[in-house]
Amino acid sequence: MSTDASIIQKKPSSAWLFLSFLIAAVSIYGMYQVFLNGQEASYGISREVPWGILIIGYSFLVGISAGTAIIGSLAHVFKVNAFHVMSKRVALISLSALIGAFFIIFWELAGPYQLQTLRLLKYYTNFEITSPIWWMVTLYMIELPLLAIEVYFLVSKKHESAFFASLFGLFLGVIAYSTLAFVFASNATRPLWHSTSFSLFFIISAVTAGAAIVLMMIFVSGRGKILIDNVSALSKMLFLGLCLMFFVDTWNVFLNTYGAQSELDATMKLFIGKGPLAFNFYYLELGLGIIIPALLLVISGFKSPFLSALAGLFMIIGMFFARFDNIVGGQLLSRPDIHMNFTLHTYHVSNSELSIFIGGLGVALLIFFLGEKFIDLEEETH
Repeated sequence: MSTDASIIQKKPSSAWLFLSFLIAAVSIYGMYQVFLNGQEASYGISREVPWGILIIGYSFLVGISAGTAIIGSLAHVFKVNAFHVMSKRVALISLSALIGAFFIIFWELAGPYQLQTLRLLKYYTNFEITSPIWWMVTLYMIELPLLAIEVYFLVSKKHESAFFASLFGLFLGVIAYSTLAFVFASNATRPLWHSTSFSLFFIISAVTAGAAIVLMMIFVSGRGKILIDNVSALSKMLFLGLCLMFFVDTWNVFLNTYGAQSELDATMKLFIGKGPLAFNFYYLELGLGIIIPALLLVISGFKSPFLSALAGLFMIIGMFFARFDNIVGGQLLSRPDIHMNFTLHTYHVSNSELSIFIGGLGVALLIFFLGEKFIDLEEETH
């Protein structure tokens, strides 16, 4: 596989740093509202729908982190040259996305008034090892410094140490992200979540997102023609992931609507027909996020850097709406009474939540561009 290092990428201009800073600064509005009015008055969540866009944003960024970590491990652990391209930047994206996710989840958990550090210490002295959330937090507390160490080893060209850091990062990344999915799936009162396919979809979409992110990086760097073999391999991986996502989505609809008048059937009607999430599901999750990217890849013959990057961008957008549909959709119906009467709830994203979510994306971008600016991320010839 060609990874010609003679093509030197330019350092990002100060404009990119300033833009990412401005995006991160959008969160100031939401933080101010939480300080001033508290979460209950600032967020659009409720007792019936307690998890909103901040949880969605957290799972979205953590998914990108897990996916890029897996792509990076294919290069460092399994020595697949096609995935070695821009591996330092891939590792940096994984770290940046996780930091952005932590920023979002901090404001979701309770904000500054709850003295998070003291709460964390009290929580951990109880060692609630039967809690999926306890394990998820524990694994990610290990994963974050491990990703930072991996970036350091890669930049320092300590390849043997980077191998072990990437190996442990792969193991922890997959386990931690599947544990996040288990946090949802273990809730038996939410039938949409309480299935093995829910966790499986999380992992498949994360790996697919990793391939999409790298394809976008290759195109933006201007090295697509030089790295055409790498583009082809990553495009085929992206296409396979899209096919698997479509397969899982399709079977979920068939299986969950097979039992008429069941709770799953009522939940799935939120996504099909004229349900409140039907537009998201048909046009944004399936259409924009799966079908259009797959068609672009087929049309390109898996060799067009531009079309592959465009397919990757559409997939990332669709992945966000898939997270939105799955997490919000799992909460909109209350469990029925003996006469199977369901109560439909609503959720509207508040301006405060939206600003913190956008700010979290900005934090991730800011960390990445700072790394691009001040760290040597150029690859060696392989």
